[in-house]
Amino acid sequence: MRKLIERFLPDGPLPKKGSSVPFSSEFLLNVNAALTQATPEYPELVKPFQERIGSLMYAATSTRPDIAFPVHQLCQCLQKPTPALLRECDHVFSYLARHVSAGLTYSRGEARLAGFSDASWEVKHSTSGWVVLWQSAALTWGSRKQQSIALSTCEAEIIALSEATKDVVYLRKLLAGIGCAEPGPSSLSTDSQSARDVSYNPEHHDRMKHVARRHFFVRDMVESLEIEVPFVRTLDNIADFFTKPLNAKQFHAMRRIIMNESN
Repeated sequence: MRKLIERFLPDGPLPKKGSSVPFSSEFLLNVNAALTQATPEYPELVKPFQERIGSLMYAATSTRPDIAFPVHQLCQCLQKPTPALLRECDHVFSYLARHVSAGLTYSRGEARLAGFSDASWEVKHSTSGWVVLWQSAALTWGSRKQQSIALSTCEAEIIALSEATKDVVYLRKLLAGIGCAEPGPSSLSTDSQSARDVSYNPEHHDRMKHVARRHFFVRDMVESLEIEVPFVRTLDNIADFFTKPLNAKQFHAMRRIIMNESN
């Protein structure tokens, strides 16, 4: 982290105000403005922008779930960077500079595998977000644009649930292989009551028959007793962390849970 900050932020971090989170208040506006370009308006920025995002990707996928959402969003603009997006990169690096020692912390006490899933339906292609915890900290997480256009919030949530289910099922097998088998179905929570109902009840076929079969992997795993899908309030769904910009209070409250930070 320090090497990246030294390389891409040689003049030091941005002013402290506003860099307590890894995105500015205009983050989504800047991303959407870049995506509307028919052709790159700033071709000279393509290489420096891609260098920055490529460097951030390793951290976002390996040890720093707290920057997964902004890095995922910026990845959509790799061929269409703008000066505003370069400043957003500086914002991410400034955040890392102020939280350079933050990291995942696992507990010694026994804690079961538990996942959370969410989707943001504000744009044409929804964003899936999920995180799977074990020993009280994240093992895997994701923030990803959905390839198909969801026609309802329920559909977007089902797609996100099925993506998260893949990680949960893989990790169940991994834990069984190291002698820590889960004693029953693993929890994969959602804040969508309708998506939870569809996960359990195939009688909703008429309203969901247009959805591709592969997006019902979650239902298959519920029937196989691999997972269960409890409902949680939106405020308690930590996967929200990976689908949209949050205010500083919400962001740090969820980061403490996801990364198992003591303070």
